[in-house]
Amino acid sequence: MNQGLGIVPIELLGDGDHRPLVEAYNVFRRLALPDSSTAGSAEWLRVAFSIWRQALTASGIGLRLERQALYGLPLPRSDWGGEIRGITMRPWDVELTALEAQLRRIVKWDLVPPEFVEVLQHNAQQRRLRVELVTPQHSLNDATDGRSATVIVAADEDALVEARELERLLLEQVNTPAAAATTSEMGRLLGYPPCCVKRFARITAQNDTTLAWALLPGVPCAPGSPLTQWLQPGLKLLSHFPCDLNCAASIALGQRLLDALEAKERGFAARWRSFAARVQVVDQRGNRLALASDGTLGLGGRVTAADLMAFGGPDPDATSRVQSLVGREVSPDSGGLVIASCGWYAPYVADHRGDL
Repeated sequence: MNQGLGIVPIELLGDGDHRPLVEAYNVFRRLALPDSSTAGSAEWLRVAFSIWRQALTASGIGLRLERQALYGLPLPRSDWGGEIRGITMRPWDVELTALEAQLRRIVKWDLVPPEFVEVLQHNAQQRRLRVELVTPQHSLNDATDGRSATVIVAADEDALVEARELERLLLEQVNTPAAAATTSEMGRLLGYPPCCVKRFARITAQNDTTLAWALLPGVPCAPGSPLTQWLQPGLKLLSHFPCDLNCAASIALGQRLLDALEAKERGFAARWRSFAARVQVVDQRGNRLALASDGTLGLGGRVTAADLMAFGGPDPDATSRVQSLVGREVSPDSGGLVIASCGWYAPYVADHRGDL
C-alpha cells in the first residue's frame, strides 16, 4: 500500500501503551509519497523514508533506520536434517545426543520428508529411545513434493504422551491466544530456555527470513558466542533459535552439548570451533559462508579466510567465487556486509567471534 511501501510486523507487541505505534501507522497511511516508477527503487525508498521521518517528527515520534531490506532476497530454506551440500561439522544425531545427555526430555522434528522418517526411527531405536510419528501434515512452505511428517522421540513414555497431547493442541490452537501457553509447555519439554521460547512465540512468522530479521542484530554489533550459531545449519549445535546471540541460557546449553559431543568424539570441539568462531553470512546468491576477518566489522577489515558452508543453488562457480573474497576489504552497509570491489554483499550476518 502507499505506492508499494508497506509496514511489515516482525514481532507481536506485548502489554503496554501502543498509541505511538498506532499514530505512526496512521501518519504512514496519510503520506503523499513520490511515484516509485519515476526513480530507482533504492533512491525512492530513501526519499520515502525521509518523508515519513519528517512527518513522524511533527507528531513527536522519533524514527531511526537500523537495517534495510533493500537486497530483496529471502533467506534460502536450508536442506532438511543432515543433508547439507558443503562443509558440515554438525553430527547427524546432535539432537539425540542432547536427549541421551538428559539436556532435554523430547526431540521433535517437523516437516520430515518421507524418505528420512525411517532413518530417524532406526537411529532412535538403536539408542533404545521411544519414537512416534505424531501426525502426517502438509505445509505450503515444505519444499518436498510428498507428504511430510512430525516425528517425536523421547526417553520415557510419560514424556512421549505429554508431547503427543501438546502437539495435538498446537495444531488446534493455530493463531489463537491459547497457542502461546502451549508453545511454552512444548518448549519446556524440548529443553529450550524460557526466554528464547517467549521471544520465538512473539515473532509473527516462524520462517528463516523473518527469524533472521528479528533475531540477528544489524552490523556493526558486538560479537556473539560461537555456541549460539544458527545461521549455518552445518555448524548448528542448538535446536532452538536463541533470543539473543549472547543469551546466557543458550550459551550454557550449547557448552554442555559441545562437551557431550567431545566426549563421544575426541577432537570434535576444535574442528567445530575452527569454522563456528567466525562471521557467518548468507550472501546475495543464497550461499552460506564462514568468513574470517582481521578487523572489527564496524571499522571494516580484510577477509583472511572464506569457506562455503552450503550452496544457495546450482552454481558451478560458487567455490571459486567465494575464494576470490580472500584479501578483499569488507565493510558494513545497511546492517549487512559489502565488498565494493567485486559487487558482493551479504544481507544476513552473524558475528560469532566472541567468547565461548
